[in-house]
Amino acid sequence: HTRASTRLREIADRFNLDHEAMLENVLYARAYTSEHQAELLDFVAAKFHEEPGVFKLLVVDSIMALFRVDFSGRGELADRQQKLAQVLSRLQKLSEEYNVAVFITNQMTADPE
Repeated sequence: HTRASTRLREIADRFNLDHEAMLENVLYARAYTSEHQAELLDFVAAKFHEEPGVFKLLVVDSIMALFRVDFSGRGELADRQQKLAQVLSRLQKLSEEYNVAVFITNQMTADPE
């Protein structure tokens, strides 16, 4: 079990849903770099295209975490912002093209590192 599947099981319990049936409706992918995160959007787009109308929600958890690791310090802030803008633009296009809601979480910091 991943932390995500454990949390989804708790939500299923709350609404009296069958765990296995609920998990069959969830695709999960974990990115390990900001570049990998962007590449996963190609996979997502392919799945949305293969199964039109099936997917309703795309969740990107902690969108900035990998960017902070890959682009550290103020000297790389412009590059980081450019790459992030590309990912956000891609998410917007996916949302519009496939009529999917996109939910993004982020941990806020006072210092852009």
